[in-house]
Amino acid sequence: MHKRILLLILLIIALLLSACGLPAAEINSRFDNSTNEAHVGNTATFHFIDVGQGDCTLISGGGKNILIDAGTAESGSTVYSYLKELEIDYIDYFIGTHPHEDHLGGATSVLSSIDIGTVFLNSDTSSAYFYERFVDTLAKRRKTPLKPNMDCIYEVGPFRIKFLSPTKDFQDTNDNSLITMIQFGNVKALFMGDAERTVEAELIKSGSKIEADILKVGHHGSRYASSAEFLNAVCPSVAVIQCGEDNSYGHPHQEALNRLNAINASVIRTDKNGNIILTTDGETIRKADGETLQKAESPNKISLIYIGNIKSKVFHTESCPNLPSEKNRIEFSLRQDAVNAGYSACRNCNP
Repeated sequence: MHKRILLLILLIIALLLSACGLPAAEINSRFDNSTNEAHVGNTATFHFIDVGQGDCTLISGGGKNILIDAGTAESGSTVYSYLKELEIDYIDYFIGTHPHEDHLGGATSVLSSIDIGTVFLNSDTSSAYFYERFVDTLAKRRKTPLKPNMDCIYEVGPFRIKFLSPTKDFQDTNDNSLITMIQFGNVKALFMGDAERTVEAELIKSGSKIEADILKVGHHGSRYASSAEFLNAVCPSVAVIQCGEDNSYGHPHQEALNRLNAINASVIRTDKNGNIILTTDGETIRKADGETLQKAESPNKISLIYIGNIKSKVFHTESCPNLPSEKNRIEFSLRQDAVNAGYSACRNCNP
């Protein structure tokens, strides 16, 4: 027990040190809509591995491998078997979005059996048994996890990686998820972990470039994620939801599905489709069956709804973290309607 406490303390210290300037990791070029020439002659594959009610994504290309989360402790062997079937014996970057069992539970099985290069974690820790095992495994493999620097762009093989959040402590562990944008050629994929509308609003407010072709939907399709404003900004052509069949949380929620359908995104779910494999040459995205998924020239935009608080007479955007309880809400389809009804704009979300 004392050993684990010591290891946990050392882990916290390590996570307070942000990482930039890793060997062959930081590059000076901008992370924007310019083409990443390193992808020429390569293809990249995004494997959204079916781990039930959890997240695990493998991104491979140019001989490099990135693993984001590793599912539950129960599904750890599934992830390991999946990697071995692809003859993958080395993970260049492991990104653990946040210390919940459905994201990091399977990491012990993977890290115990497959060599790992750099490990990125956020600053949150956990006293849960799965996390203690994870910390023990990191120590045994002599791996010091790093907290990524939000001001850096990392490069591994043909991939450019930028971490967009957390830029502050959101209190909620889900909202403190590492949010990652990965670029291959002209194709971008945004991974939201379990972050919800509070973080989505912060990303929009910060002016971060969050438009992406592939969206790993936040929090397994929770009703409190994938707000209309956020989806309008990301404008994905493909939205992937990782969740378990008939899970007890009701994920994905119909409200989130309605918003994703409203922007005309192709919605693919592990609970319906099992393992999801998307391949790209840096320009187009194809499903395993060969179907090409392309962004519409004139993508749909969701009409925003303004939510008023009948007690405070303040109105908000849908993604505002200060939304009133359901019983105190009134909806307005136009901003001017809220103003005409005597409501004032929220100073936080500035609708």
